Amino acid sequence: MTATRNGRAGQRTTRAIVTGGAGFIGSNLVDRLVAEGVIVLVIDDLSTGRHEQVAAEASLERLDIAIDDLDPLFTAWRPEVVYHLAAQANVVLSARDPLRDLEVNVGGTQRVAAAAHLAGTARLVFVSSGGAVYGETVRPAGEDALPAPVSYYGIHKLAAEGHVRLAGPPSAIARPSNVYGPRQVGGLEGAVVATFVQEAARDGSLAIHGDGSQTRDFIHVRDVADALWRLGQLSVPPGTWNVATGRRTTITELADLVERLHGRTLGRDARARRPDDVTNSAMRVRRLRTLGWRPRVQLADGIAELLREAAARPEVHVHGRGGFHGAG
Repeated sequence: MTATRNGRAGQRTTRAIVTGGAGFIGSNLVDRLVAEGVIVLVIDDLSTGRHEQVAAEASLERLDIAIDDLDPLFTAWRPEVVYHLAAQANVVLSARDPLRDLEVNVGGTQRVAAAAHLAGTARLVFVSSGGAVYGETVRPAGEDALPAPVSYYGIHKLAAEGHVRLAGPPSAIARPSNVYGPRQVGGLEGAVVATFVQEAARDGSLAIHGDGSQTRDFIHVRDVADALWRLGQLSVPPGTWNVATGRRTTITELADLVERLHGRTLGRDARARRPDDVTNSAMRVRRLRTLGWRPRVQLADGIAELLREAAARPEVHVHGRGGFHGAG
């Protein structure tokens, strides 16, 4: 991808569309794209995303990818790259209403991919989900690992990857692990860090589903945005790319870390294991590292930042994975 004339003299304009760009990962990605001088159009239905999270330099169109006609907007905008993050991102809701999850995460993705192809887009970056697609991973999963989703959300994300490959332009499929960071709230897929930080801000108890030995790979949203930016470069070969740190943390270790950084004792609220939760989630990131990418934010530093933000603005929740989304 090249930069805009406004950002770097002598280089031509890059135009990008970001679906779900008013949400958690999407809005952080938009911030990165704007900083790189890209002209950005955000498409979001604002069901969970928020208008105020969209960078002032970006444009916003309120559309539902599952039902609205995307072709005229894509064709008029003619983006060089499309970043598709819009999703129904709640695993519990996917079990309650699998047909809605299918409509958004598979049907909506097909519609975005087809619109991008029609508009002559050179690259489609699709944000899938590593944890949900790989399922149980006693050993860290590489991109060639056999997918084994255990939820409708994971099944539909995997199916959506196929639609991207068949219907869209050349694509980079990103499979992030558990993403956390500013603008996330609990309740959506993989949002345990946000939930714990919110409870800590209230000096509440930390709810742990199961025995707490479950392992996750927590990656900061700024590191994910950096990875997605790199995957949008036209020089990067198409294919599937894990986006993770390669490090495992148990939920109990996470709770203890939040408590230590908060500086006060927090209770534990033991709850039943959720049926669609995997016990172990681990991924390898050798391929992404060949692009020069490295995770920069340590888990302790990222959580400390969130705790400071929550303490400074206790009335504001860090918002979740956005509007149609509003990933991982």
